[in-house]
Amino acid sequence: MKILVSGKGGCGKSTITAMLGKYLEDKGYRVLIIDADESNPGLYRMLGLPKVKTLAEHLGGRRGAKILMAAEGKGELDEELFNWTLDDIPGEILARKGNLAVLTIGKIEEAEEGCACPYGFLARKLLEGINLDDNEVLIVDTEAGIEHFGRGIDRYVDVIVDVAEPSAESLELSKKIEGLAGSLGLKHVLVLNKALPGIEDKLPVKPDVVIPYDQRFIIESLEGREIRPVSQVEELWMKISG
Repeated sequence: MKILVSGKGGCGKSTITAMLGKYLEDKGYRVLIIDADESNPGLYRMLGLPKVKTLAEHLGGRRGAKILMAAEGKGELDEELFNWTLDDIPGEILARKGNLAVLTIGKIEEAEEGCACPYGFLARKLLEGINLDDNEVLIVDTEAGIEHFGRGIDRYVDVIVDVAEPSAESLELSKKIEGLAGSLGLKHVLVLNKALPGIEDKLPVKPDVVIPYDQRFIIESLEGREIRPVSQVEELWMKISG
């Protein structure tokens, strides 16, 4: 199964991605997390993993990715390039602990280096080409907003986990995400994160999963500690897989 986590900036996408990945590994799955957010560096810390070379760096950096983009535009791209199983992925681009691994597409590192389009292209081709066995799950942590829909990344996943926080702006974006997921025929699971007591009564929609606000996430983040799954992650997985 391929799962994509989407939502407004700061809603907790990376946190929920990390918790879901840890939960599924504990349940016996082989899990690959794809870090497709070109900005946020937090996933490695959340999972207690070291930073490693990105997919873009492995392929020659931004220039290499742009060459591949141009080749696709001309119909000359080798479509077998990313026809990988989890065991085929080069070790230098995987940060691994047990049956949980993280692969980062690419990061914006310098001012004026250009848009993130080459990284979006790599994410799309990787998701299109990768092959999973029955006991394997891929989770994509995306950048804030809905640009990944425009890049065609979502076409190659099975489920959209839509993370919202209790604000009008976040819920408005979630409504847009639900519509875009529906247009692609994708299952949509709405997670309300950072929920305060009684807030559900104020919402214009009914979330599939509600995760209460918990200050310990802030404290543990500042202390550099790994993330720990909350009990609601089991409910989330049931909604995703059911």
